[in-house]
Amino acid sequence: MGDDAVLTVMVLGEIGVGKSAVVNLIVGEDITRDSPDAEVCTNHTTRYEATMESTKVHIWEVSRFNQPKKDPKKNAPDIEEKFRPILEAKASVNVVLFCMRGQKLTSMTMQIFKLIHGIFEKCIPIVLVINHLERERDMQDWWRRNKSKFGTGLSGARHVCVTGVRDARHEGKWRDS
Repeated sequence: MGDDAVLTVMVLGEIGVGKSAVVNLIVGEDITRDSPDAEVCTNHTTRYEATMESTKVHIWEVSRFNQPKKDPKKNAPDIEEKFRPILEAKASVNVVLFCMRGQKLTSMTMQIFKLIHGIFEKCIPIVLVINHLERERDMQDWWRRNKSKFGTGLSGARHVCVTGVRDARHEGKWRDS
């Protein structure tokens, strides 16, 4: 990327999957408020700015992405509302990070992922960020056990297995993330 180039990342997923913790993990410091509980930390789509290895990074955390409708046309108003700040900023998104909890793969998570995959698959790379894997001895073990659940078209998706928990007990896994 050139000196003036900006890497734009969109972070989204269900409520409570640790999107704010993933933003902090990307930057390497606490720039967002996150919570280890099920508490909602981000109430609206928010842009964070950072510089990483001389590259400007804009990270858009999309809030409260939950419960898509069965009819895709009925999702449009909700999606438009969540993406409006990004569109108004005329941001060109380079990568979408779809965050999910590693403890269990729910049907709602899969519904949301399929919706996001349908919107972005042909124009923006999507990376699955499987979070909350601090209990795994090897965080990649989760992917090996679960990748087939994404279906044949998605099991080869780009992914990263992480923990957003940053405490003394999990510091090594947080750094590895």
